[in-house]
Amino acid sequence: MEALDTFSRTFLPATALAKLPGGTVARHVPVLRSCAGNRDAVAVVARCTTRSGRRNVLMLTRSRLVVTCESGLLRRVGLHLNADLHQLADVTWTPEPGRAGLQLGLTAIDGVRENLWVRPGSAAEMWRLDEALRQAFRTPWGVIEPARAAALPARAAGRTLSLA
Repeated sequence: MEALDTFSRTFLPATALAKLPGGTVARHVPVLRSCAGNRDAVAVVARCTTRSGRRNVLMLTRSRLVVTCESGLLRRVGLHLNADLHQLADVTWTPEPGRAGLQLGLTAIDGVRENLWVRPGSAAEMWRLDEALRQAFRTPWGVIEPARAAALPARAAGRTLSLA
């Protein structure tokens, strides 16, 4: 059996953590893979929406931020944003636990301001996205941790153990 490349090894757990349906993943993965390549590790994948209200998928890797969009009727997938992290300016985000989402604003290299409402699969995933954005944009030479399979906490003698 052939080993999975870095993209596949990290993309699959990220989509599981985001609780994306298999059909959505199958439609968006060719565009996302073409932008990231086989060697880029995926940190976070999440659903998001823009002002137009289209169904989008956001993918944050160690070096890129990619947003794909899906047309309403035919569900054709296209590219909305594909940028190296260093090409993005004025990146701001606000986690909103009460609304189970994160407001993300950024300016692309062409000067267009993007405002995205990111809807992670859970509150824990929202905070993981917050940490990944902090590592990508607030620390010098930050290393973004790739996605791993979901760790289920085990309770033993009143302590919580993590399998991660």
